[in-house]
Amino acid sequence: MRRVLVFVCSVWIAATVSALEVRDAAAELVRLGFEDIRISLHDGTLYASVEPTAYRGTFRGAGVAVEELGKLFPEVGTIELAVTEYKTPQVAVHARRDGNGWDAHVDYATEAIVTTLGDAAPVQKSAGRLDLKFYPMVSIDNHRFDILCEYIVSIAPSLEMTLWQGSRIILQPVFPIATNIWHEKANAYIRIGVASIQQTFNLGDHLKANLAGGMFMNNVLGLDASLAYRIGKGLTIGLQAGLLGDAYPYDDGYHFDKPDRVSILGKASYYHSATKLEAGLTGGRFIYGDYGARLDVTRHFGEYAIGVYGILTGGEHNAGFHFAIPMGGKRQTRKGGIRVMLPEYFDWEYDMVSYYEYADGRMGRQNEIRPDVNHSAHYWQAAYVEQYLRKYLQNEMK
Repeated sequence: MRRVLVFVCSVWIAATVSALEVRDAAAELVRLGFEDIRISLHDGTLYASVEPTAYRGTFRGAGVAVEELGKLFPEVGTIELAVTEYKTPQVAVHARRDGNGWDAHVDYATEAIVTTLGDAAPVQKSAGRLDLKFYPMVSIDNHRFDILCEYIVSIAPSLEMTLWQGSRIILQPVFPIATNIWHEKANAYIRIGVASIQQTFNLGDHLKANLAGGMFMNNVLGLDASLAYRIGKGLTIGLQAGLLGDAYPYDDGYHFDKPDRVSILGKASYYHSATKLEAGLTGGRFIYGDYGARLDVTRHFGEYAIGVYGILTGGEHNAGFHFAIPMGGKRQTRKGGIRVMLPEYFDWEYDMVSYYEYADGRMGRQNEIRPDVNHSAHYWQAAYVEQYLRKYLQNEMK
């Protein structure tokens, strides 16, 4: 009987100490800016789920979490970490102690980690907390000979919030600051950039679906749906479909066209770790009815991305370049329920052709459902995250 009591007391004390460690660890991660934190110890392995809201990019927050959890639990040699965005798991990080540091592998097997964490309520919930992001918008058009260029410079504050798992509500007005383009008055007025609600679903570890409705970028309104299937660590194939119309301001008020144009695009994206190149192919029916294809080749330099593209559609062609460079700080935490910030990246795209039939027919246009989609922000390709997470853990990306 005495031995049974000793055993029961030992188990109770161990469980109490473990619970205190988990609570203190969660509090430390909250201090560092993480949200939706869940931590559990099972058979010497630490399981955790975090949303690295405060950290720029898709690998930095995971690196900070692995390092910090390793310090808080020095006896643990293995960390299984699910990294979330908008309360939805994106990638799984499998970290192992390697001497005084960590080695990590990244894939999409998040379901096993979430299942092990059970029904534990997350600490520092992200739902209902507001981001106010100030996006600079610059458009330059140099096809005329009588002036150096046509330009529009605007500021676009975006109010964004997650209310439940996978949701994102965005309201973004656009305020022109300076312009000499008056023949396209829709861009010279104060207007709505984005006013939408979006919902993401995980259909297993490898298949993701997204639905969105409302007003989108480039004066477009309607419904948008997409599917993406991740094959291995580097390849993603998918489909995007939309039922769309135009929404734009003019002298006599706002115009809302009936969403009656159908766009269907097949997509494929591959990230090659050895060269740090991302290749993307898009083909099908674009927003304004033209059929064609677009090829993008992008080189990643850590958090910088620079690429070129070419389009052949409706018998016309276009080409140009694009880039995304860090803009906001590496860590931008919330104070209370609101965070006022710059976007993580500034992205820009140059079109070689901005006139004649290609421009007049608005060819090669894809629906952009949010203001911060580029080749760095929200880029959850496992091969990319793994490569730069390892660099971060080796002190090459601090």
